[in-house]
Amino acid sequence: MKLALIVFAILTSLSLRFGVQESAICRGRPLPITILPGPTMQSIALPLRFGGERPVPLPWVHSFPSKDGFRLVIRNRNEFSDFWQRLTAPIGAGRWVPPVPEVDFSKEMIIVAAMGVRPSPGYAVIIDGACEVDGHVEVFVTSIEEGAKCGPVPGVVTAPADAVRIPQTDLPVVFREIQLSCTEWQNHFMRPNQTLKTWR
Repeated sequence: MKLALIVFAILTSLSLRFGVQESAICRGRPLPITILPGPTMQSIALPLRFGGERPVPLPWVHSFPSKDGFRLVIRNRNEFSDFWQRLTAPIGAGRWVPPVPEVDFSKEMIIVAAMGVRPSPGYAVIIDGACEVDGHVEVFVTSIEEGAKCGPVPGVVTAPADAVRIPQTDLPVVFREIQLSCTEWQNHFMRPNQTLKTWR
């Protein structure tokens, strides 16, 4: 009986592991991912799942003031203006508010992933892949949810978020969620001897 339980546990672990790997494969046409227009910043380069690279989530979309997490597809200027208003709402009266970035919605649309409020810096989310397949677009969102294990800074509340541009389409968008541990996150994204690159 114990042997059967051990074998079952091993098979379950393998199926879950290979299931995660399979879900991260583009079975169609990979789509380019670009960051939103914004201030010139320096950041390490993170690898995208299907080729290419991007920076870490940059201002102003690296944090979103939301109690709950959400995923959002923005296909036009009005939707983007509404999102930007919500994003900048916590900025106090009389303070500088970043202008809405210029995006050509005839060619591009915006994908947003937000985690909601978290109790420490040990959380992160990044959109790191997009693929058109079988009449829909799959967007891959990688996150880490280990909290204090990854960022033991008590009393620091965060609200990690990310937003990118992909080619405009009327196809439905399906989000593929992939969670990593701290070690997996570092092994996947943090390559040795990385240097800072300039992004704009």
